[in-house]
Amino acid sequence: MIHQLDLAAKGIEIPAREIYNPDGPSLVDGVCRVGGGTGSFVSPQGLILTNHHVAFDGVQAVSTTDQDYLTKGFAAARLEDELPAKDYVCRITVGYRDVSSEILSAVDAGGDPIARGRAIMLRSRELVAAAEQENPGRKAAVSEMFQGSSYVLFLYQEIPDVRLVCVPPRAVGEYGGEDDNWIWPRHTGDFSFLRAYVGPDGNPAPFSRDNVPFQPRKHLMVEPRGVQEGDAVFLLGYPGRTYRHQSSWYIESEKSIRLPFYADLFREQIAYMNELSAKDAAVALALAPDIKGRANVRKNYDGKLLGISRLDLVAVRRAEEDELMEWLEADQARFRRYGDFMSEVKEAYEEELADG
Repeated sequence: MIHQLDLAAKGIEIPAREIYNPDGPSLVDGVCRVGGGTGSFVSPQGLILTNHHVAFDGVQAVSTTDQDYLTKGFAAARLEDELPAKDYVCRITVGYRDVSSEILSAVDAGGDPIARGRAIMLRSRELVAAAEQENPGRKAAVSEMFQGSSYVLFLYQEIPDVRLVCVPPRAVGEYGGEDDNWIWPRHTGDFSFLRAYVGPDGNPAPFSRDNVPFQPRKHLMVEPRGVQEGDAVFLLGYPGRTYRHQSSWYIESEKSIRLPFYADLFREQIAYMNELSAKDAAVALALAPDIKGRANVRKNYDGKLLGISRLDLVAVRRAEEDELMEWLEADQARFRRYGDFMSEVKEAYEEELADG
């Protein structure tokens, strides 16, 4: 939780309550989740700055072979020219609390892992339903912050009317294509502008020409000097899940089974979709998001496979696990409680690896 962090020790001068304050405007109010990514409110009129790939599906949905905004770009000169971003929802965090104890108290810590996972899921659903009943007009979700041990319930304001404001041409937003994807430094104009709209009464509402721009409690300002050497940096957003803490056997399984299988599968699918796209411009436009999504994951998986081998990551993680076992064995109480864990994990993955 933000109030538990010693921000000053890290060189961050902003008080915790200016980052998140349930009773007033804070930086969290200037950040939203939209289109599967993170956006920032950059004006008092609901203007959202986000990535080109976040707006990709939205601009593709309003494009045709005659009016190909995906390729040529789109820019609205006036509010009334902004186009609906189909199926996009703007989600703003309005509250959160740790619910780990409420979830874990309802499960058997030493029981069957499948039953335990189901119990966690059911308890999470109960908490979500209760939170939404207590907060009409809000959406709730439980996020697993650390697998099996840490859970946070988030409360959101959801705005279903999101519109396209400015999306650069694909040659700018995807400059360098897949050759530059996942590579640093980047030279891509990876940006787009969206806008959130609400009903005339200020409440979230489905798309309507009568709707008005949403007024966030906080919008972010750009620091023209940029980041200076030695500056503390604090990121706000909606990140994905990491697996970097997983065991050596998990890494071995990823290296031997899942990553190569899906990388090859996506390669074949991309080749087939490119073949279809070359024959028909309308098909090419329809398949563009699928090709882009698979190409993005395929390159990520190829890079992971390269990194696992180059860093000898399985051996590195196994050495860390050996140190952990030595630490457990140094104390009988610790060993009695956790000593079987590593062997159980190993056994489970060895069965998977044997099956291929």
